Amino acid sequence: MSSRVRQRRQGASLVPFSAIAAVFLALSVVLSGGVAYQFHRMSYPSVGLADSVGAKPTYLVLLVLDGARPDYFHLTALPHVDALRAQGVEYDRAWAGILESETPSGHATISTGSTPSRDGLLGFNWINSVNDAVRLFDPNVVRAGGIEKVMQQAGAPTIASAFKRRYPNATVVAVSGHKYYAADPLGGPKADYILYYNGDAQGHYVPTAIPGHVPPASVFEGAGLTWPSTTMPPGGEDTIAVKLALSAFTHLHQQVTLVNLPEFDWPLGHVYGSDVAKTRYLMQAFDGDLGHIEDAYRKAGVLDKTLFVITADHGMMPLRYQIPDSVLDNAVTQAGTTSPETTYQSAGYIWLQDPSKAQMVADNIVKAKNSHIQSVYFKVPGSSGGTYVLDSGLPIPADVDRANQVLLQSFLGGNAPSVVAFCTEDSAFVTKGAETWKANHGGGSWASQHVPLILAGPGVAQAGLSHAPARLEDVAPTILSIMGASPKGMQGIALADAMQYPTGRQVSAQAAANKALQPVVEALMKQAGSEARSGGRH
Repeated sequence: MSSRVRQRRQGASLVPFSAIAAVFLALSVVLSGGVAYQFHRMSYPSVGLADSVGAKPTYLVLLVLDGARPDYFHLTALPHVDALRAQGVEYDRAWAGILESETPSGHATISTGSTPSRDGLLGFNWINSVNDAVRLFDPNVVRAGGIEKVMQQAGAPTIASAFKRRYPNATVVAVSGHKYYAADPLGGPKADYILYYNGDAQGHYVPTAIPGHVPPASVFEGAGLTWPSTTMPPGGEDTIAVKLALSAFTHLHQQVTLVNLPEFDWPLGHVYGSDVAKTRYLMQAFDGDLGHIEDAYRKAGVLDKTLFVITADHGMMPLRYQIPDSVLDNAVTQAGTTSPETTYQSAGYIWLQDPSKAQMVADNIVKAKNSHIQSVYFKVPGSSGGTYVLDSGLPIPADVDRANQVLLQSFLGGNAPSVVAFCTEDSAFVTKGAETWKANHGGGSWASQHVPLILAGPGVAQAGLSHAPARLEDVAPTILSIMGASPKGMQGIALADAMQYPTGRQVSAQAAANKALQPVVEALMKQAGSEARSGGRH
């Protein structure tokens, strides 16, 4: 692995990952229960949305629980979430449907209703079509427009652009805690305001904004919008992000509110491996935050006009096995080439200096005979970005190959990596700085892909539980269709079973998608169970 590659997990080119990670971990240091409860002052006000049969929502609250798993929603009583579920629809087979299953790409797909092959955002790092490195973990790069330039060049519409096309005077606000690389693609170039948090020179945790998306100063001046240090109680960072979104609503009365809640990913997933007690607490804190949003919208007289959507940007896979990154690095060296960029998570992605040696690198990975590598694909050049071919040295069931190919197609294009190595369930490549991680994502395993998805509000069918294989790219078209805006130019479909009054075309489109994608999801689920039982390939 090149030195620049190692910077992906240790830190970006200008900001040490160890320093950023230390701040992020400090944000969720376990303090006393009393302090944590004081911070949240969790209450459970009356829940429920007014009956609005036939009405179109005019407000949207989209909450992305970063890296949250669907099973989190069944660990404890969640009065506000449960009320939404009872009045809307929940998808138990929702999945990311993209590679890489990472934070920037996941949020971009939610926003654009399209896969990375269309919206241009593959993950944190990649090599583009003119052989330049793109690296988006550095806040300076993002603040300088790094993410938005990629999205603009790709030309994919977003929730913000499509909503504003239909409602030109609408205001769109995107918010996160520390994850500027989530808030920025979630809002996209057309969002009015993109807000997040960082530490200031005095060590305080304070709100800030992406340049070009800075709100009036009053949005940042409300009570409880800063913290005296970057050490916060569990749930504190998510709560302060919600407070910032509500401050924006107080001052701007925005129609579209898009919020990333980062703690479910870091530290809950990566650091704590989704510890049950910590997960239960964080879900209860989230439910309290949701209640505060409902209260604010109720007091503003718009709760019964608001569409609520809850989802995640990617899954979170518990780790039992760590594969040394040297397995992939050595395969590149042995092929007599170098890699200007690689990203190693629950899959390995390798961009080669000499792409003609992709098959040789794939063969070398297979020869390493690591039982926790499920399959290896190499890219063959061709029109429309080429194709991926399964290395025959690691055969897998035909249905799993087809599922993998669906995922590979999601980022296939001029910027796609030369070689992709999928890990088995519960396994990931380990790089320096991630040796102690207890969970990861990024690849095609079912746990890396499986996400929650709940919709409720006016225009949403009271459908209960749906087994449809809803993807992240379907979120934006569904939202826009329910709200009376057009999802034209998006790859995803409107989820007809979530809509009170879908058109015949929408029903047919979802039926066709279900027919094509149910076997894909079932193959991933079946393979995950098989690999988990056997502890690797069998």
